[in-house]
Amino acid sequence: MKKAQSFFSAMALSSALLALSLTGCASTKTVSASSDQNKSDCQFEFGTNVSAYFTGTAYLKNLIPLDDTYNFPETNVVTFAPDSRSGWHVHGGMYVIGVGGVGLYQEEGKDAIIIRKGDVVQIPAGVKHWHGSTKDSWFQQIVVYDKNWK
Repeated sequence: MKKAQSFFSAMALSSALLALSLTGCASTKTVSASSDQNKSDCQFEFGTNVSAYFTGTAYLKNLIPLDDTYNFPETNVVTFAPDSRSGWHVHGGMYVIGVGGVGLYQEEGKDAIIIRKGDVVQIPAGVKHWHGSTKDSWFQQIVVYDKNWK
């Protein structure tokens, strides 16, 4: 029973986060890499600067930690400045929910796809990929993932 409750609670949480994502960064605005034009349109706080782990400028805001009480998956907001992205990496299963701006996602061996506000990308565990912003737009995403995947 507990696993079913956790699953339905996680689904309700994901639905609520998707609804919030529909009011994020203005995806119709584009900016140059040096512009802050649509930076203030982002729905969520940027959080901690984690650029040392990315190409370009990126921020991480922890929303929901993995815990033993509710058993929700780890949930964070990642904000990318224009022309910024992660490196190639793998991890447990993940959902990327576009909150605002325009982003990109690419799996190894496939073409990159565009992510816009409200888009949801499901990434299976162990799939090598990267994600980030386009050259001319900020991109903010909610990530829900299996932090303990091995």
